[in-house]
Amino acid sequence: MMIVREIPHKPIFNQRGFSLISTLFMVVVLAALGAYMTRLNISQQTTTTMSLQSVRAWYAASSGLDWAVFQINASSSCPTVPSNFTAEGFTISLTGCTAYPITEGAVSYTLYDLQITASQGTFGSTGYVSRRLRATIKGA
Repeated sequence: MMIVREIPHKPIFNQRGFSLISTLFMVVVLAALGAYMTRLNISQQTTTTMSLQSVRAWYAASSGLDWAVFQINASSSCPTVPSNFTAEGFTISLTGCTAYPITEGAVSYTLYDLQITASQGTFGSTGYVSRRLRATIKGA
């Protein structure tokens, strides 16, 4: 007959709370990941919004350029500088108009150098956007 000796089971006290530490570690890692993803989302949204506003500012400046060309064609002279008006929240300014009379042989005409600025917001703020266009057109 074989005698089986039972070894008394001793509880291991040094592993108590190990699951709590690993759970807390996972919660901290997931919270940091969530915070990073939220910050990335806000950054992308701001970038997209500013990109859209930049395109809108370009179109506002382009409309100011069209206005200046119309004024030159109607009066054969530069509009008053500075000329300001607003459209869709943008301040559009004619910041420069210079006429250059040109004579080439028997043909005479005038070139107009136009500078238009469209802006929205306050310079230095996060929502500020501005576009400047410069064009040379041929008048009569």
